Amino acid sequence: MKRVLACVLLLVLAGSARADVEEFRYFSLDVPDGWTATEEGAVVTVMKDDKSGSLSITADDPQGQTIAELAARFSKELNGTEPERDDEGSYTFSFNNGISQAAIDGTEDLYLLIIGTGIEQNGEAMLEILDSLEMK
Repeated sequence: MKRVLACVLLLVLAGSARADVEEFRYFSLDVPDGWTATEEGAVVTVMKDDKSGSLSITADDPQGQTIAELAARFSKELNGTEPERDDEGSYTFSFNNGISQAAIDGTEDLYLLIIGTGIEQNGEAMLEILDSLEMK
């Protein structure tokens, strides 16, 4: 019985300390324990406290540029690979010798550029963070 109660207590504590919803200009995210989120201008950075992984989410006005044009520009600025378009119209590319992955999508009014670094070590946590993203 004590073992069952201990397991239940651990699950309750783990669930209650799992993540905090943080609000930013254009969206909110669940930021799990062990990660820190900061917002500077149009960029929200979510970094693992041990610096083994990070997400950078830029939400900004495309200023008349198409998503294809933005993808090409950002890829060039970051010395990335040729952007590839998926079936839904998003573009992806990698840079930093494949260590960092980028995806960009948006509308005429707002684009999102998401960059992940340290995906091999932190991919599951990063997916959970991105799954929690809710636009305002």
